[in-house]
Amino acid sequence: METIRQYHDAVSSLIDRIMNEQASKITEAATLVADAVQNDNIFHVFGSGGHSNMVAIEMCHRAGNLIPCNAILDPGLSCEHGATRWCEKVQGYAQNVLRYYRVKPGDVMIQFNAYGINTCSIDTATECRRLGVKLIAVTSPSLSRSIPEDFPGRHPSRQNLCDLADVVIDSYTPYGEAVVELEGYPFKVSPASTIANLFIMNSINAKTCEILAGRGVKPPVWISGNVPGGTESNQAGMDKYFGILRHL
Repeated sequence: METIRQYHDAVSSLIDRIMNEQASKITEAATLVADAVQNDNIFHVFGSGGHSNMVAIEMCHRAGNLIPCNAILDPGLSCEHGATRWCEKVQGYAQNVLRYYRVKPGDVMIQFNAYGINTCSIDTATECRRLGVKLIAVTSPSLSRSIPEDFPGRHPSRQNLCDLADVVIDSYTPYGEAVVELEGYPFKVSPASTIANLFIMNSINAKTCEILAGRGVKPPVWISGNVPGGTESNQAGMDKYFGILRHL
């Protein structure tokens, strides 16, 4: 039970810290998303590395989450198509991904990457700036700054994602990501960053819905297709956004 307790305590502490220290930033991000939704626009969610991709999956046609979310699920960055393809390190790749997903001026982008140093992360951020896209970055600034500038996994510019975004939400990902110690071994096991990312994303979703409701706007959310009336309720959203959201 000791390792299970370690993991539970580490994750609980991480979520509590995000709640206590990042709630205002989550609210700031949610306000940008609410503005986009209220103006009949969409927002994008992008994990600019293999496992951060899971947050975009969470937002794709997910019961309880906002309909006008364009989940960026590029096969070159997803583990199911090969975790060692290293597309995240290829210069120019991110710009083509954003072009394919029709990211345009005036949009809102929520980008997840714990380290915030790889080529795809930095290229995404600079392309958002060029396009005039508001960028919300969920990343770990202390982790980014702990990686040496000459580390080969960095973008050639040596920049950090946290220095390029309009809003930065700290995910507090620890160095090396894993959080559980094993007696007799020099490394830790079991990462917590995915749970932190999902907590942040669903918190942004919840706060966005609260803001919209407070403005008298019915939050446009998916209803579970596994409950009576869910499929029928979702049909209007599918009709409206088919061809706009890439993965409907």
